[in-house]
Formats: sequence, C-alpha cells, structure tokens
Amino acid sequence: MDTATEKNEKEYDLRAKEWQAAMATNFGHLYLEKPAMAKMLPYSLVDKNVLCIGVGSGDELEEILKRNPNNVVGIDISNNLLDIARTRFPQVEFLKMDMTRMMFEDNSFDFIYSSLTFHYARDWDVLLAEVGRVLKDGGLVLFSTHHPIKWGNKNPTGNSYTNPRGITLTEHTAILPGDIEVIYYNHASENAIREALEHAGFCVKSFIAPPVVDVPLDVFNSAEKEEYLKFKENNSKKPIFLVVSAINCKNRG
Repeated sequence: MDTATEKNEKEYDLRAKEWQAAMATNFGHLYLEKPAMAKMLPYSLVDKNVLCIGVGSGDELEEILKRNPNNVVGIDISNNLLDIARTRFPQVEFLKMDMTRMMFEDNSFDFIYSSLTFHYARDWDVLLAEVGRVLKDGGLVLFSTHHPIKWGNKNPTGNSYTNPRGITLTEHTAILPGDIEVIYYNHASENAIREALEHAGFCVKSFIAPPVVDVPLDVFNSAEKEEYLKFKENNSKKPIFLVVSAINCKNRG
C-alpha cells in the first residue's frame, strides 16, 4: 500500500462516524452523485455477482439489493467504515482490500459498482487492469469520479505520478464532509479518463457530467434553499463529478 493510500485509510478510519453522519445532509451526495448513479444502475441484477469497490458505509447497497443480485461483495480500505456497513447490510459480504490488488479470482463478477473511489488510484492502468481482470468479459462497470476541471483546482501537493506509459496524474488534497482530509490523483481532462478506459480494453457506454436533480424548493428552509440553488448553479458552470459506464470488451475483436 502506498503512502497516500495509507493516509486515506487512517483518515476514513478516524472519522468514519463523522463521515456517515455528514452524508445524511450532503447536497453532493443527496442531489447529485447518488441519484445519477442510481439512474444508471441496471434495471435487474438477477443472477448477477456484484462487486462494490470503495463501498464505505454502504449507502449504494439499498438500490443494488432492490435489483435482486445473486451475490454482493463490498470492499474498502477502512475497517471502521466496513463495520458500519456490516451493521446496515448483514446480507452483504464485506472485505478490507486495496482496489489495485484485489484478492479475487479472474472473471468473478458480472457487474462492478464504484462510487467516488477510482480517483484515489495514482495509476489507472493498474487499477483498470484489476477491474478488467475480476470482471467477466462483457460485464459492466459503473463508476463515479472527480471531474478533472473542478478537482484540478483543489490544493496540489506538488507531487505527481507518471506511470510506465508516460501518463501523469497530479496529486492533490481536499477536505471532505466529516472533516476527512484525503489525497487523490487528478487527470488532465475528460479525454484522459476515456483514454485510460479504452487502453484497458473497456468500451465506454455512457460518460456524463450529471446535473443536480430538481428538488421542490419548499422542502428547504431559507438557508438550505440558498445553499441548494448555489450548489446547482456552481455544478452547471463547473461540473463536480463524472459518471461512467463501460463494458469489459478486452477479449473482443
């Protein structure tokens, strides 16, 4: 495990309860990323084996379980977040695991879901090779990640990582809800993310910067309404997240 991953693990372990509590009121969680991901979930997961990478406290699992999968496994680097998830979803198997070195057999899963986790990897060639290895041929991966435009403006550490292909990601820090300080790696552009997927043998199915969902303003108090409108406007000007679905087609001609 590299130094940045170790730091992120400690931060999430230290503030797991704070993180979980903050998600209950976080606009990005409630009105942007989670609705966009839920909209793009397959209608049915019957007979499918599902892997959730970076499952955290398990907020996506309710939507996934509604689709009646055969089996669901969630992995994360934070033991304390996994403990929270276990109490909420005892029917799911949870394992502590680094997403760039997964301890699964080849072709283990039909569908992989990952919410705001891939940007913690400094080398997407390594990450996506692992995702492609454990995902069956023709299987679908659905993930959300930082939008390079927005997150490239966060605090740079001065470090970067260049992989063997010469692809460089810049290292940044950010304070997340729950006062979690994370290290993440930023792509230069949306096209760089597309290229990484295509190089790894994925056929991109959908690639969107989702809008904030429309919510009746009368559900908010005056302060919340102002915050929501500002959040919605800011995301329209400078998108916060990308939501991507792609098919594992590396074994196809």
